[in-house]
Amino acid sequence: MKNEININTTMLSEREFININDLMEILGTSQNTIYRICDRKELNKYKYRGVNWFKTHEVISYLNSKGVLSSIDHIKMQMVDL
Repeated sequence: MKNEININTTMLSEREFININDLMEILGTSQNTIYRICDRKELNKYKYRGVNWFKTHEVISYLNSKGVLSSIDHIKMQMVDL
């Protein structure tokens, strides 16, 4: 049985920053899992007015480094940035 992760890349292509709730929805994971990733220094979080924010290009880089996003998704993201 193969584990599949469905990543919602729409939000990543539309915004420069996303909050923790959006990242939980995109990754389909818990807040604790995201904070563990941050504690391992694999993803940076930025606190502004009491809310944790994540740079979308850093999230995309993290997902690419883990092999979660295909190269097609990465190309789509690059085209949107232009």
